[in-house]
Amino acid sequence: MNWVVTGGAGFVGTNLVASLIEAGKEVLVIDDLSREGTEHNAAFLKERFDIEPALIDVSDEDALNAFLDASGEIGAIAHLAGQVSLLESIRQPRRDFEVNAVGTLNVLEWVRSRSVGTTVIGMSSNKVYGDLAAVKTEEQDTRYATPDWPNGFDESLPLEFHGPYGCSKGVADQYLGDYARTYGMKTASLRQSSVYGPHQHPRSDQGWVAHLVGEAVRGRQIQLNGIGKQVRDLLHARDLARLFVLLAEKIEPYSVNQVNVGGGPENALSILELFEWLASSGGVEVDYLTGDERPSDQKVFVSDNRKVAGLTGWSPEISLDEGLLELLEAARGA
Repeated sequence: MNWVVTGGAGFVGTNLVASLIEAGKEVLVIDDLSREGTEHNAAFLKERFDIEPALIDVSDEDALNAFLDASGEIGAIAHLAGQVSLLESIRQPRRDFEVNAVGTLNVLEWVRSRSVGTTVIGMSSNKVYGDLAAVKTEEQDTRYATPDWPNGFDESLPLEFHGPYGCSKGVADQYLGDYARTYGMKTASLRQSSVYGPHQHPRSDQGWVAHLVGEAVRGRQIQLNGIGKQVRDLLHARDLARLFVLLAEKIEPYSVNQVNVGGGPENALSILELFEWLASSGGVEVDYLTGDERPSDQKVFVSDNRKVAGLTGWSPEISLDEGLLELLEAARGA
């Protein structure tokens, strides 16, 4: 199966491209290299695999169509190109919509009109569920907890788009589902939680665990948004890459696959618990200040992976300790 990966020089994209090539797949990459750090990932892909991204903005329908038209038979498109920051979406809501919503529609329209058998797997976000303020939350010593959801959140949560980023990702998520329902296409939308791993170039507003580990190793004081008890389940990028391949093999026409994807309860931790891990396992004492919460921030998001597991047989394999040690070693070597 031949693959096209949009946003293929991004963090998740680079891990996916590497995984696909190592599995013997033919891969073409699209990326406009607008995000800081993608130039390093592009250099890695060139050096390791002799792949150069086509410099295309997915919101440019004509450029995208011309590239895909010239790409031969495409078995699957991993649509990872996107604007990934809530704060940036608040600053530039129109640009956020053009990339996340219009870009996804452009990919779907090309497949609908030219290659309806091509599978499209898109990256959505847990932000499609809003701030989860209606969910019962308890404050414990080191974390917030949601006692009514012991297995994490499943897809029965009501959608509630908050902020421009939540809206644009929600639009993309709904179009992916409806193009399967209406046109018989093979699609999936992954409502993922926090993904981490190699080739990530984090910032304070995106890629939080890698950012915090890097700041702690450098001995910098960390300004938190909130009191550090927010909880996320961490999913390693190599585990996510495995899921893309499994989905491409399992998705059927007309099936609506909008699934929560994350590390699950066994790979969940709070910011304070990350700091405790850094001190106990890495010998890194963290200096931090608490502050105001971000707008529409979820106190807890942990994925219930049972739906996607039932579809594909997938589950995360890389443990939290293994992944965090890899992050810590990378930060110390930077």
